[in-house]
Amino acid sequence: MSGVKASVLIPVYNGAPFIKEAVESILNQPFTDFELILLNDASPDNSEEIIKTFKDARIRYYRNEKNLGISASRNKLMTLARGEYLIVMDDDDISLPNRLEEQIKFMDSHPDVTMAGSWCELFSRKPDKGIINYLKYCFYNLGWIWTQKNSPGWEEMFCCNPIMHTTSVLRRQHIEQHQIRYNSDYSPAEDYDLCRQILSAGLKLANIPQLLVKYRWFGSNVSITRRPAMKIADHKVKADVRNILQTTRPPYPYYKVILRKLRLKILLRKY
Repeated sequence: MSGVKASVLIPVYNGAPFIKEAVESILNQPFTDFELILLNDASPDNSEEIIKTFKDARIRYYRNEKNLGISASRNKLMTLARGEYLIVMDDDDISLPNRLEEQIKFMDSHPDVTMAGSWCELFSRKPDKGIINYLKYCFYNLGWIWTQKNSPGWEEMFCCNPIMHTTSVLRRQHIEQHQIRYNSDYSPAEDYDLCRQILSAGLKLANIPQLLVKYRWFGSNVSITRRPAMKIADHKVKADVRNILQTTRPPYPYYKVILRKLRLKILLRKY
C-alpha cells in the first residue's frame, strides 16, 4: 500500500482488554484511504492474538523483540508510516465514526497547521466490584467532555499540554523537515514535549472544536499508574517553556486546568 492519505498509528502494550474496540473504531470509519499500523511493544499478554484475528488489508502489524518504551515505539511508528497525515491513537481509546474525515478535511484546509487535536469524551467500563469503583464509574460516565483551545500557543503550553494526544493528527512533511521526534527524556510526558518542539520550530498547533474521540478511564491509565514520573516530566517541560517565555511565574495549578477544560456534554449546546 503506497500513497495513502493517512497513517493511523497505535502503539500497543498489554492492550488485550480494549484493543479490539480500538481497531474496530478505525476500520469502521467511512473515510477509507488510510493504513492502520499497530506496533506491539513486546506485550506479555495476548494482544497479538487479538490483533491477528482481523483480516483487513489496511492493517500493518509489527512487534518489538524487546520492550522499547512508548517514545521509541511512537518514533518507530512514524518511521513506518507512508501517509501524508499521521493520526495518533492509544490502544484503549475509541475514535468516533467521523474522526478521520473531519481531521483530514481540517488539515487539508489549514496547510499551515502541523498538529491538530480535538475534544474528547471521558468514559469508563463498569467495574467488577467495589462501591468506590462503581461511584467512579458513574462519575466518569456523566458525559464529561475535555475541551481544548482552538489555537494554542506558548501561553497555553505554560498552563498544560495543549492537545489531548490520543486525538491528534500530524502533518508528516513538517515533522520530517524539522526532525521532530518523541524524546524519551520526557516520558511519560513525551506528547507534551512534542508540542513544545513543534512550537519551538515556529510551527502551529490547533484543536478542532468537535467531539471526535472517546478517552477511556479505567484506573490503569499512565497518568494514574505513573503519576510521580508524570509529574516530574510535566514540570520538566514547563521549565523549558518558562525559559522560552523568560518568566519566573510558578506552574499553573492543575485544578484550574480542569475547571477551564472539563465540561458536561449536556451543557454544550452543539452536543
